[in-house]
Amino acid sequence: MRLASVGDIGTDSYVDQGIEKPGGIAFNFAIGAAKNNWECSLISAVGTDNAGRKLRGLLPKTVLDSSHLRQIEGETANQKIKLNPDGEKQFVGYKIGVLAKWKLTDNDLDVIVGHDAVFVPLSDGLENIFNSVAKLKGACTKVVDFSQDYNHADFNSANNLVTRYAPDFDIIFVGGNQALVPCVKKLSALYPAKVFVITLGAAGSYAFYQNTKYFQKAKPAKRIVDTTGCGDAFQSAFTTSFLNDRNVSKALMHGAEQALEVISYLGSTELAL
Repeated sequence: MRLASVGDIGTDSYVDQGIEKPGGIAFNFAIGAAKNNWECSLISAVGTDNAGRKLRGLLPKTVLDSSHLRQIEGETANQKIKLNPDGEKQFVGYKIGVLAKWKLTDNDLDVIVGHDAVFVPLSDGLENIFNSVAKLKGACTKVVDFSQDYNHADFNSANNLVTRYAPDFDIIFVGGNQALVPCVKKLSALYPAKVFVITLGAAGSYAFYQNTKYFQKAKPAKRIVDTTGCGDAFQSAFTTSFLNDRNVSKALMHGAEQALEVISYLGSTELAL
């Protein structure tokens, strides 16, 4: 099975530790899906700065297909992260860099629809990329991440992002809180063939599919090092597991297990720059 992960790649700067790691939602998702033996293409862009050169040097050492990674004059995206004593991440500053200038070409779109599935997050500054994927037609399974970290998230409104874009996607992840369950339950009744998943961190996760509600407890961690990338790991594991055999309970379990693995080390992946 082949998946295209479309969106951000960049560096994560841990301000207290003085450490830089590779990151970005699309990058994290692709790495997670590749762990589950899927062929993954990363479609994104980096700058011509030192961070971009490091990322371009790193990608050939992974199993990802990075042949569609664009290099654009300027700075690579960067996320500053502060860790609380309990390992919970805090995002304390984001620079979008060259991603603000990046657009998908017709060739990129042709490449995407040639995969079995495509993943795209709704990220700040990448709305044009998101909308290009949302409009795609064809047999490719479309997977989306709506995060509460998105600056324009409007989950409390009646006509929220999830409601507006549900018709365009097949697997819909919503990172948020318990208050979103009634909204997602209502949408799942309207679109029973779609999979809706709400991730709640330590409170577990819910899934709705074919008029059935599922719940998965979070796996208890012996030691929490860093929560960065846990949601991305969960989503990639769930997606690949579900598309392999359409078993929601198994997919939720797989997601919880992969999130537990990521929480045990610094960074969203074990890769180093």
